[in-house]
Amino acid sequence: MATPALKQRQSCSPPRHCALPSRRVSGGRPGGHRDYVNAHPTTAVLIVEVSDSSSFHDRERKRSLYARSGIPEYWILDVVASRLEVYRDPGEGGYQARLLLEADDSVVPLANSGAAIAVADLLP
Repeated sequence: MATPALKQRQSCSPPRHCALPSRRVSGGRPGGHRDYVNAHPTTAVLIVEVSDSSSFHDRERKRSLYARSGIPEYWILDVVASRLEVYRDPGEGGYQARLLLEADDSVVPLANSGAAIAVADLLP
């Protein structure tokens, strides 16, 4: 598998009403980031929202939107509560799995099972 590309504050193409995520990880492809010079990727393997004052919007509206769009993994980094919410297994009714991680926990993204990330390293 090619290395996923990390993009900051960029939208994904479908759906058109896709809000601007704080971070988006697109699946790696042979040309890497050069594949996206002329167009946005059509999907993402992970979207991360950094939430301070938008937590309700991130949890309710964006979460269901990303699940319906088939985004495999959605993280909300709640900087006020110093925790990470991880949503996985999207379906018509939303994400089927939810993990709530504290600053002393770590998370392994589905797209890269060899990369454990300390939640504390994500927090400001």
